[in-house]
Amino acid sequence: MRTSFRHRIILVLLAVLTVIQLLTALFVLNATQNASRQQQIQRLKVGINVFSDMLANRNLQLNQSLLLLSADFGFKRAVATKEQETISSVLSNHGKRINANAAILLSPQGKLLSSSLSGLTEDDVNDLFIQHNNAENNFVILNFNHASYQFVFQPVKAPTLIAWVGMGFLLDEKVAKQAKAMTGIDISFINSTSQRIEIVSTLPRALSEQLAQASVNFTDTTLAVQDNYPENYLSQVIQLDLKSESQWVVLHQSNQRWQASYQQLRNNMLMIFALTSILAFIVAMWVTSGLTKPIDALVHFAKKVGQGENPSKIEGAPAELQTLADTLSTMRNNIEQREQDLLYQSEHDSLTGLLNRFAAETKISQQIIGLTGTLLLIDIKHFRQVNDIIGFANGDQLLVSFAERLSRLALDVTLLARLDGDAFLLLLADEIEKAELAHHLYGVVMPFNVAGSKITLAIRAGIVQLNGLYLHTDTLFRHVEIALNHACNQGEDAYVYQEGDDAKYQRELSLVRDLPLALTQGQLHLVYQPKVNIQKNTCYAAEALIRWQHPELGFIPPDEFIKLAENSGNISMISEWVIAEAIAQASAWHQQGLDITVAINLSAHDLMDDTLPMRLAEQMNTINLPTYTLAIEVTEGAVMTDTETTIHVLNQFEAKGFHIAIDDFGTGHSSLAYLKLLPVNEVKIDRSFIKDIHQNATDHMIVDTSIKLIKGLHLSVVAEGVETPLGIDILQKMGCDIIQGYVYSKPIKAVEFQAWVTNFNHKADQSA
Repeated sequence: MRTSFRHRIILVLLAVLTVIQLLTALFVLNATQNASRQQQIQRLKVGINVFSDMLANRNLQLNQSLLLLSADFGFKRAVATKEQETISSVLSNHGKRINANAAILLSPQGKLLSSSLSGLTEDDVNDLFIQHNNAENNFVILNFNHASYQFVFQPVKAPTLIAWVGMGFLLDEKVAKQAKAMTGIDISFINSTSQRIEIVSTLPRALSEQLAQASVNFTDTTLAVQDNYPENYLSQVIQLDLKSESQWVVLHQSNQRWQASYQQLRNNMLMIFALTSILAFIVAMWVTSGLTKPIDALVHFAKKVGQGENPSKIEGAPAELQTLADTLSTMRNNIEQREQDLLYQSEHDSLTGLLNRFAAETKISQQIIGLTGTLLLIDIKHFRQVNDIIGFANGDQLLVSFAERLSRLALDVTLLARLDGDAFLLLLADEIEKAELAHHLYGVVMPFNVAGSKITLAIRAGIVQLNGLYLHTDTLFRHVEIALNHACNQGEDAYVYQEGDDAKYQRELSLVRDLPLALTQGQLHLVYQPKVNIQKNTCYAAEALIRWQHPELGFIPPDEFIKLAENSGNISMISEWVIAEAIAQASAWHQQGLDITVAINLSAHDLMDDTLPMRLAEQMNTINLPTYTLAIEVTEGAVMTDTETTIHVLNQFEAKGFHIAIDDFGTGHSSLAYLKLLPVNEVKIDRSFIKDIHQNATDHMIVDTSIKLIKGLHLSVVAEGVETPLGIDILQKMGCDIIQGYVYSKPIKAVEFQAWVTNFNHKADQSA
């Protein structure tokens, strides 16, 4: 359910006020609480200082009293003569006069001579004497029989040191109460041993019991002020003895007074918060009641504008709202105009003003049922190169002029659209033959005058003869694109879509889609065709050829899927796979002692990668495989794609020690011009010149001349496609080095090739 504007304003005002007051209260209460805590800590520190001074003064008084005893001549004589009864009597009498709870006499070395404490052991005295020697304030704490004694010592000299006399005073409830009277804070003396904890405290019994039950690590608690030890107190723990860590004093500062002040402040702020919220609500109600009425009128005005009406001005509305109403009216007019512009732009090409692809598909889909006539898809040949030569601006003007000529065709054109780039779609009302179409398009490609230059265009066309049987626009557009692609691939000016072309197109799509999957699922494999040296009658080389056995379509010829891979950009995937498989097989043969050079074919795309030679060399070095065991074969067409880059990459292959061959020699257009520049070791004469060499004089002459030329450049010659023994004899006489063809073996799998080459070379050795 939506809330009204008025309610939103009220909620916003109250929310803002609430947030401000809550933040204010949070900061004030937090600051107050921190200040209160600091005050409590400060008072606790003052109490600690007063308590420390009290112990120091008590120590001073005890030292003065004990000094009189140590200076008494009779006591010195009794100590010197070791009169035990006199010593005990003097210690007892003097201890009573100064209200001491314990008196002991130690040898100069700290051995116990006399004690008023029954059960005091030599270990207790040793610890006490060690503390006395290390103490900085001349008094030490003795933990004896679950009680804490403050001991002071004075030397007995006659005149040299003959003994130590010490008096001890209990740290009991009386001392705690005296300390509380002086400091104003509670004091607890804690005697903690492994057996039990004894507590003497000025706290109420219930709170002192909390201390006994609390699980506290006194060593850690001396580092900071402790909260709630016990509850509603700030406490500071001070260690009395420095060795046994069993004597502690805890000073407690109650925080109840500060807590009461804090709670009173909090209650006052809550009361202020409630009163201001009520006042804010009343003010918000009063303000919004006068504001929402003209807004409601504006809402009503906006609804009429949204319905396409032109309402009159709002009576009694503030100037700002009336201005907003006028703006809404203007906006309505602008929106209508913008919608018309957007609709036009969504259906028309911004450059030529023709219909775009979306509009063309929409209009054709509206009349697709029973549609007859002819659909043309026209493409300008090499328009990208033309665009690069004359510039983008002139290229755009050329497209505009081309579109104008299409619109003036002397044909019944029911639809003309620019699909993208240089592709134009025409729907003709009548069927038209290729010859008639060429006649009409002749005027379209007449030279264009662009920036003072004459530009002649060549076009290609895909044609679909509509027969009234098409049901889907997607199918129709796919067919006309297939027809145009066929014209482009076959080098024709126009092509009429024929039944069955779609199946071929779908097959190609399927192959392009399945090729990456075939690489991972083992559908591809390599076969090897022997390359026999006919001058030595030996075989130490083979060409690796790829084969694809599709699980549904069966055997796929390499020429078919290699071309698709190049067009779809997947050729690098195939090349990487072939390289990896060939290197692995060459390595396996090399480890078995079979020294075979494996030749692989690289595409034009592979020769654009200047990192490939380095990567191949590193792969082979990793497995300790010599680079001469892998040969690189490239076609003349691949070399001509980018001659400069290709030569650079081939030079890197040569530097790494790879064997390089030019494949299909004689089928290119610039073989002789570039052959001298290429770093090759071998030239392979194409099979088209070899297959009829024994019966065609022209082929015989071409092959003979080619061999002499290649041998003159000090390169090896390979003849491909030899199928008869007679061909072997002819080529051997011509000086050909190597033969590759069915006369010896078709391409076979690695295992079969290994058996074949072993048997072949064995027979050759025997015949030699």
